[in-house]
Amino acid sequence: MPEYRALYRKYRPQGFSEIVGQNHVTETLAREVVADKVAHAYLFAGPRGTGKTTTARILAKALNCPDRRADGEPCNVCVSCIGITEGSSMDVIELDAASHNKVEDVRDIRANVGTVASVGGARRVYILDEAHMLSRAAANALLKTLEEPPEHAHFVLATTEPYKLPDTIRSRTQRFDFHPIGSDVLVRHLQQVAAAEGLKASHEGLALIARHASGSARDALGLMEQVAALGAGKVEPAGVARALGLAGDDAFVRLIDAIATTDAVAGLTLVANLASSGADLRRFVADGLDTFRGLFLAQYAPNLAEIVDESAERLQEWRDLAKRLQPSEVLRCIDRLALALADLREGREERLVVELTVLQMCRPETAQDVAALTARVDRLEERLRRVQAAPSVVAATVETPEPAAVTPLRSATPEKPTPTPARATPAGRSHSEAPFESAAAPPLAVVAAALPPIEGLTLEAVQTAWPAAVARIREEAGMRRFALFREARPAEVTGATIVLEVAENLPFHLAQLSEDDALNATAVRVLGEVLGGAVRLVYRGGSAPVAVPLADPLRAPDQETLSDPTAGGVDPAALMADLLDGEVVE
Repeated sequence: MPEYRALYRKYRPQGFSEIVGQNHVTETLAREVVADKVAHAYLFAGPRGTGKTTTARILAKALNCPDRRADGEPCNVCVSCIGITEGSSMDVIELDAASHNKVEDVRDIRANVGTVASVGGARRVYILDEAHMLSRAAANALLKTLEEPPEHAHFVLATTEPYKLPDTIRSRTQRFDFHPIGSDVLVRHLQQVAAAEGLKASHEGLALIARHASGSARDALGLMEQVAALGAGKVEPAGVARALGLAGDDAFVRLIDAIATTDAVAGLTLVANLASSGADLRRFVADGLDTFRGLFLAQYAPNLAEIVDESAERLQEWRDLAKRLQPSEVLRCIDRLALALADLREGREERLVVELTVLQMCRPETAQDVAALTARVDRLEERLRRVQAAPSVVAATVETPEPAAVTPLRSATPEKPTPTPARATPAGRSHSEAPFESAAAPPLAVVAAALPPIEGLTLEAVQTAWPAAVARIREEAGMRRFALFREARPAEVTGATIVLEVAENLPFHLAQLSEDDALNATAVRVLGEVLGGAVRLVYRGGSAPVAVPLADPLRAPDQETLSDPTAGGVDPAALMADLLDGEVVE
């Protein structure tokens, strides 16, 4: 029974035309061989698994093949080609610089270079793999030999980190850069190997393998071999996910939804599900970084297909997901994931690091840095745009009565309040008839419109629920708007219309309240939720100044109200959780 060989060894290319995805290198070398203009030293630089060492061996075969084809390809049947393929040729000396990086090793190479080839007219090729591992002294010792070798000697230096080589070495070589193999090219290569091996491989499964192979043919073949063994000869996306411990694309959709809705519970639940299913959390972070990179490119690069090597379906998925987040949030998430990946590489507890990262991604307020603050501001601006674009269905009107008698509390008689002028609207209506639009919350008008009509509303019910409602309005509208709204008090209820009075000595407050659409939308929504139905607000000037508003939001609710969760339609526990931005722990 023949010895089993791994797929990447079994299907190693034996000619220039079989090299996958490196045409710019193989065509140049083949033409140099045909023209007999082969350089004395080459530097092959590129990522792992892209064919550097294999190309060096094929070059050695082409130089020593007596029956070389007209296009520069070796015949692969002569004694020289077979010997190089089997690794038994005396004319191809392959060394690992990681273990031959001393000056003594270079001296041996220099002594060996002076000897003649094993066959008359043959070329001796030295392949120095991982050349960046040479020590500085060894590299300096190699300089003279590399610059002026004998005519029958050629050097090929292969490295994944060419910048670590001294400039004196790089300047004495002809450099070729090997590129990561494209996904489409790699998938076609895997399909050919799978067909030759009799594997049942789906295009989706091979595409997933190619994506995680990072442009390496050797890694792709190794992954396909592993998945095929796991799936009994089948290569499917589910098998790839099991073999690699992948989270799946739906996990990132859930994560982005949790970030968009600031749902920390959903984000932490996702991490728990991944951990319980055996997913590799470190790979989840790495894949998440790649996904958010795609979202970042989709937001800033219209020519996305020209920038990244991904399928059209994945590019469209990135574009769709990119619409759910602000660009600043995407950049913030990239920073968080990059920091998490660095922490995981230092050996820190995986699940804790991932949970903290997801929490900070979903809730920017948990992080006190500039990026988190920027994300929170952008989120508020996005809510503002959504609200302004939403159709408004709630109206607020202003009624200004005749001036009342002079109050004895003031030493001077206040002037007659100037009636608020009607403000023109796009539809040509006055401001008192035009609906207002909220500008600082989710689509409030829509929320208010979804409430059922309220029946039997009384002034007593409004006054009972007023403290809780005002407290919520303060939190949602902000202190600047609340400073105006706190001067209003419920004075009358007619049907579903609540009339709010503002003291006559505060005409500025009355005018600002009538024009602040965002504040009115928030007030209408909160009052509707507290009272249990859709309401309408009307402002009017009061008959006398009021030093203290009827409902002070700083005053705690009565004990009777707190003891009855249904009083006024308000749950005290839910109210406190909302005010303190907390959650109820059983």
